[in-house]
Amino acid sequence: MLLWANNRLILKLLQRRVGELSPQLQERIQSLSLNKLETLGEALLDFTAMEDLLYWLQTNQSV
Repeated sequence: MLLWANNRLILKLLQRRVGELSPQLQERIQSLSLNKLETLGEALLDFTAMEDLLYWLQTNQSV
């Protein structure tokens, strides 16, 4: 339940910060561990564009 609530909050914050998220991006974010999700939650405060999110995912998402 906690992970689901965090996912939902992070998705809403990201959409406000960088714009509409594609279903593929939403799936990538929802697949993050709780630790990665918390890190993303902190990082998104510095995001100014979609490219910031894409770069963060590229460098922080486990393969």
